[in-house]
Amino acid sequence: MPRPTVAPIVLALGLIVLAAGVPLGLPFLFVGALVLVTGLSFWVGELLPGRGHFHERLVAATSRPMPVLATLAGVDQLRSGMPGYRARLPEAVHPISAGVKGGVIGGLVMPIPALLYGVLSGHGIWYPINLLAGTVLPSIGTMTTTQLEHFSLPLLLTGIVIHATMSVGFGLLYGVLLPMLPAFRRLAIPGSLAWGGLILPLLWTGISHGLMGVANPVLQARVDWPWFILSQFVFGIVAAFVVSRSEKIAVPPAGSGAG
Repeated sequence: MPRPTVAPIVLALGLIVLAAGVPLGLPFLFVGALVLVTGLSFWVGELLPGRGHFHERLVAATSRPMPVLATLAGVDQLRSGMPGYRARLPEAVHPISAGVKGGVIGGLVMPIPALLYGVLSGHGIWYPINLLAGTVLPSIGTMTTTQLEHFSLPLLLTGIVIHATMSVGFGLLYGVLLPMLPAFRRLAIPGSLAWGGLILPLLWTGISHGLMGVANPVLQARVDWPWFILSQFVFGIVAAFVVSRSEKIAVPPAGSGAG
């Protein structure tokens, strides 16, 4: 039998620290590489002949438990009205085109609060666009406010690609999740708008704030978060409304087509 060892845990810890060194700097890369090599060397050493195993005493045949005999039987299928029927899977889902449509329309109206912030704050319309490009371009953190207020074609194209990709991606996510999420029966608004227009945007904003604080703290300090949240709400409400108003495709129960 293989002998118990902590080498896999040490190796995994080294990989985590090494990955953390990408956003946090060379000290983490050095420590992660050192821990990884140590764990790997220790593990390889444990696998050498005669070192990583021990002998387990055989159990007498008379003390072994009786074998388990399997019996084949039929399985009852859940039917409408039975407890557990459709407990998790929806009876109808939106097509992929609904998610794409919701993401595109939501993405078209989402920049309105961001551009309005640029005008009211005096930074101009190019400031929020250039900040958006900073989510994948760390060099944005070294630019001055004056530089970010001016037009830049590479930053504009980068921002358009990021915005279009994320809008369509979140639209597809809405199309898949909204039919499966529970409804808020006590609220005066549909459950899809409550999830898509309030809860999911707040969740995404919190994740963005946390990740940005690790990857690019300078950019995090420059983002006006109240306006950022407003943009997420606008996208979420519009995308959820478009997806919820689209047609649904009935999903047959599992096993209904079996002969």
